[in-house]
Amino acid sequence: MTIQFIYSKKREKEKLLHIHSEYQWFVDNNFPIILPKFYKKLYQRTKGDKKLFKKELDKRLDNIYDKNVYKKRKEIIRKNWKRNGKEFFNILRNFNVKIKDKYICYITLYGPQGQFEYPNIIDLRSNRKMDIKEADITIAHELMHLIFFDKFKKLGLNYKKTESVIDMFFLETKLKTIFSGYKLQSIAVHDKRLFKKIKDSPK
Repeated sequence: MTIQFIYSKKREKEKLLHIHSEYQWFVDNNFPIILPKFYKKLYQRTKGDKKLFKKELDKRLDNIYDKNVYKKRKEIIRKNWKRNGKEFFNILRNFNVKIKDKYICYITLYGPQGQFEYPNIIDLRSNRKMDIKEADITIAHELMHLIFFDKFKKLGLNYKKTESVIDMFFLETKLKTIFSGYKLQSIAVHDKRLFKKIKDSPK
C-alpha cells in the first residue's frame, strides 16, 4: 500500500472550479475553508456564469501559483507520513476491509482541510502550519472514508454517522497509539453499537 503525493496547477484550478459549485453550501453551513483572496469577489461577480468564472480563475491563479511552495510542503508531508503510514495500514488489515495498492494524495492550498474522492483520491490542504502539522491525521481520516466506503454505503450511513464511526476507530483501536492528537469531529454523534457493527462486519 502506497500513497503517491502529487501537486499541479491544473489540479489546483480543477479544485477551485469544483468549489464554485459547493461555495454557497460552505457559506451557509459556516464550514471552514481557505480560498485565494480574490475568490469571494470573483464568485459573487460571476456566480451566474461559470464559464466566465473559469476564465478569470485561470488568469488569477496563473499569477499566484508557485510550484516551489507546493514542492516543499509535499516533501515535508510525505516524509512525516512515512513514519506512521505502514503501521496505519497494518492496523486496518484487522478489520475485514479492502485496501487498495495505491492511493493518490493531491497537495492543495485551498478548500477544507481534507476531502476524499472515491475510490482512491485525497485532497490535502497545506496552507497553514497547522495543516502541515496535522497532515498525518487528516490523511488517515480521509483514508478511512475511502477504505470503509463500501461498508458505510451498504448500511446507508449519513455524513454524521460516518464521521462518528471514523472517530470511534481513532478512539477505540490501536490507531490511538499513533494518532494521539486526533480531534473528534464536531458534527459526529458517537454510537458504540454502530461502531462495533462495522468494525466486526465481514468485507
